[in-house]
Amino acid sequence: MFILMVLSAMCPVVFIISLLFEGIDRKLHARMQKRIGPPIIQPFYDFVKLFGKESLIPVTAASGINIASPILAAASSIIAAGIPLASFATTAGAIGDLILILFLLAASSIMIMVGGSSSGNPFAAIGFARKMTMMVSYEVPLFISVVSLAIKSGFSLAYNDIIQFQIQLGSCFAFAFPSAAIAMITFLTCIPAAAGVVPFDIPEAKTEVAHGLLIEYGGPYLALLKLAKSATNFALTFLAFTLFFYLPAIFKGNSSLGYWAILALCVAGALVIMFLTITVPRTIFARLKIGQAFKFNLVLLPLSILSLVLSIVGM
Repeated sequence: MFILMVLSAMCPVVFIISLLFEGIDRKLHARMQKRIGPPIIQPFYDFVKLFGKESLIPVTAASGINIASPILAAASSIIAAGIPLASFATTAGAIGDLILILFLLAASSIMIMVGGSSSGNPFAAIGFARKMTMMVSYEVPLFISVVSLAIKSGFSLAYNDIIQFQIQLGSCFAFAFPSAAIAMITFLTCIPAAAGVVPFDIPEAKTEVAHGLLIEYGGPYLALLKLAKSATNFALTFLAFTLFFYLPAIFKGNSSLGYWAILALCVAGALVIMFLTITVPRTIFARLKIGQAFKFNLVLLPLSILSLVLSIVGM
């Protein structure tokens, strides 16, 4: 019961931080292009505005699926991001493991795909095919990179166990083992594709398929889909920092730092990861073709397998 209460309390925190991260990303993106850009709290304005608009369901859509999918997508992403945050507030290791977090993040993407394709719009069908191709290419390397960490931390996929292993080690994973360094490179490289930003925004390309999966959505349902994307981006960057660059580990435990100090440090680290893996790529790169993106992500597969092999042999 306590775990559910902690996780429920973290959901509003995820909502605020996710939209705040999106606002910072948009501001930094604009500044890198020598524009002023929107205010940092613009995503909050957009969310409220969309909830005040009418949502129309196409006559060709499977209405039940079309309505339920955005709700499930947002809930999955928020819970996936809330589990790591809640883990710092309780010592109960059963609050969640990496399998559950990755499943929820994948489920959010699948719900967006199912909801978009249920509209009956041909552009949404193209977006569905592109999104599925992208998921096949990046989900496997992403998962293998996490498994290599689990092997090094005592064959445990529990999120808390990996954090505690770094504390006992007195160092961040990425700087302690060659296998973890390679896994880190793989994970960080997968983030732009998982976030669906340029150069991997192929499923929602505005100039090609008119937002693809989102083309028929508006009002509250579009707000929920945008929230799901923001929460997914935050979850990925927060995981990347805490799994590979958990700086509080150098203090040999959490006793010298308070809960809020640790959380603030991890959120700040996630913000740096977001800038490097989401803001910079979408600012300096052009959109890839679906074939190019698929081949690029396939290159990460042997890299992730190498990290797995090195973990097994103890490196």
